[in-house]
Amino acid sequence: MVSFLLSFNKKINTITWYLILFAIFYVEHATPIEKYEKPKLVIVIDDIGHQRASAEAALALPGRLTLALLPFTPFSKEVAIKASDFGKEIILHSPMSAISINRDAGLGTLTNTQDEKYFLRTLNSQLNFIPDARGVSNHMGSALTSQRLPMQWIMEELKIRNLYFLDSRTTNLSVAAKVAEKNGVPYLERKVFLDNIVKSQEISQKIEEAIGYARREGHAVAIGHPYPETLSLLSEKLPEIERNGVDLVWASEALKEKL
Repeated sequence: MVSFLLSFNKKINTITWYLILFAIFYVEHATPIEKYEKPKLVIVIDDIGHQRASAEAALALPGRLTLALLPFTPFSKEVAIKASDFGKEIILHSPMSAISINRDAGLGTLTNTQDEKYFLRTLNSQLNFIPDARGVSNHMGSALTSQRLPMQWIMEELKIRNLYFLDSRTTNLSVAAKVAEKNGVPYLERKVFLDNIVKSQEISQKIEEAIGYARREGHAVAIGHPYPETLSLLSEKLPEIERNGVDLVWASEALKEKL
């Protein structure tokens, strides 16, 4: 009888250890869908400000979206005033120099050839044009975001103003995230461009790709533009996204989750 109880006890201990090891393995190797009960998806609509109709269509989209407003454009101030009534967050979409000399980022572009004084005066003019912006993203910027010194100037100013930076990732050589982290500036990075190919089927696939990233990683940032195809498809898809267990959040809300 004693030997039976000892043998039974050993079996119980063995089972207990197997359960402990399984639990450790499960926690460490659980899929992100299991880790993140409510994935967060940030959808940013870039290049707002040139046209009233597309700006109003972006404002009317359902859900907590982030609108990136271009400075010195005819309708960006108007959108900034209306944004909170429509449940939208606004950020400055700062024009920055691109690698291609054939791409003009627009009025008031920040470049890596400007001295610090002129650069900061231009940046502050942009920021003051949209004073209620919660953060800043780069419009174009494949040249500028790969340069540490001008990005340092930007991050120092954002730190003073308590703003975040959203890197559109127009180049794989971007140092924006590293410089932001060094300066204690909250930052996010774009994961998916929704409409590099402006076709409904392609945009739909990119929305699903963004949702997949959010489920695997806890949050994801997707950037689209105020094209009729993009706005129409988002109007249809956004309610479905939230019904399927993914939270649409402002960029600032995703930052809180990240921290």
